[in-house]
Amino acid sequence: MDLSGNKSLLDRELVAFFASRNAPAQAAALARKWAYEIAQTDKVVISGFHSPIEREVFSVLEAHSRPVIVALGRSLYRKIPSHFQPAFEQQRLLFISFREQRRPSLSNSQLRNWAVAEMASQVVFAPFAPSSQLSALCFSLSLGATKIIVLE
Repeated sequence: MDLSGNKSLLDRELVAFFASRNAPAQAAALARKWAYEIAQTDKVVISGFHSPIEREVFSVLEAHSRPVIVALGRSLYRKIPSHFQPAFEQQRLLFISFREQRRPSLSNSQLRNWAVAEMASQVVFAPFAPSSQLSALCFSLSLGATKIIVLE
């Protein structure tokens, strides 16, 4: 695992957030509502912040100056994307990479999702279609002791 940024964020209570790239219509509103609620706590959200809904959640957290952990499905960035730059400079962000590959892929993303879920004390899913790649993750986690929340 490669790290860049504020490593002390790993010592805080982590909440994983997942949203499908092709989410149902109500998912965005539910995720925004959740993001505003979680922004009022001391919890740190860990996510890929890759799907459109995950990016919306990041925007809400950034607007509230909340710390986040960005789990990448690829190697660490050589140059930090501009939308992450303020949080990174203010030590409110940590990048985590689980793979050396420069390009994201399905297998890299699945590895990232499982690792993120393992690190978090709570796992939150925005609504997703039964055919979503997140279905298997949600189902498997629900069989274990991980605390799962699917926004409704």
